[in-house]
Amino acid sequence: MLQKPQPLLLFLSILLTLHLVPLCHAEQDPQKEAIKSTQIDKIHQQISESLATPSRWFDNFFSDPRLDEEPAGTSLRLRGSIIAEEGNLRFKGEAKVWLRLPNLKQRFHLILSNEDDDPRDETLKDARINHELDEREETTLALQYTQERSTEFSLTHQIGLDLEDGLNPQIRSRIRYSIPIAQKSVLTLAQAVYWENKEGFGEESRIDYDLPFSDNILARATGRGLFSESSNGYEWLGMLQWLRSFNDKKALAVGSYVAGETRPQNHVTEYDIFIKYRQKIIKKWLFIELKPEIKWARDKDFKATGIFTLTFEVQFYD
Repeated sequence: MLQKPQPLLLFLSILLTLHLVPLCHAEQDPQKEAIKSTQIDKIHQQISESLATPSRWFDNFFSDPRLDEEPAGTSLRLRGSIIAEEGNLRFKGEAKVWLRLPNLKQRFHLILSNEDDDPRDETLKDARINHELDEREETTLALQYTQERSTEFSLTHQIGLDLEDGLNPQIRSRIRYSIPIAQKSVLTLAQAVYWENKEGFGEESRIDYDLPFSDNILARATGRGLFSESSNGYEWLGMLQWLRSFNDKKALAVGSYVAGETRPQNHVTEYDIFIKYRQKIIKKWLFIELKPEIKWARDKDFKATGIFTLTFEVQFYD
């Protein structure tokens, strides 16, 4: 029988405790409650300021997968990519629609997508040696309920179907907590648990540490881990990025990551370095993205492989 890593249970317990502590002291002295409220407001403001400049700007500009977990309204994203690798060209088209359902307190969204909506984001998925579950084309339909959404805390639940793979029902819940560190830096912890009919039970952890050097320069360290009934043990990824915005239309990300797994043995599966340049063109909702990168993958005996991706992206928001 597969066992989930103990850190998952500890992490969930800590988050639950932090979220429920205020409920356990409702009858305290009013003066103490006022002081506590002031402290909470200060923490909330500190997190808001830290995420707003420049963390939140970069997340929005680069369409970071973290934002997809907490949609605010109705939106549409279309992507078309041309990928050149080892002399071969291939095209990849993706679309995702978030439809906010009316008269439901803005908590429900209907999501239709053929993007990689697996609990792993694209970077972690690309780092897996076992691509059996990742290479199939999928179109998913999901209903998402946002139980709580604020700057420092969010809790979402999702139920979905894979329309091109025998429906394959899926259930997923995710919790996110942001903590201010020092003056402007932020530590963000996220934990998701899910079940898929074909893949079984699984969990995904993510830790991000954002350190802004100015309003237009940000350093980000990311750690991700995945464990499921069909994964290669515990699959992990560590990534460092340096992000720079030149103005509200142009930005650059330079980064590298290393990925690995613990089964059938504990080893590194891939190294990667990349540069991602992104710019708005013609209209504020039209983007072009250039991404050259070099990979060293275990399944290719760590031979250097150059990859170049050209992407056009269209975004519409209500």
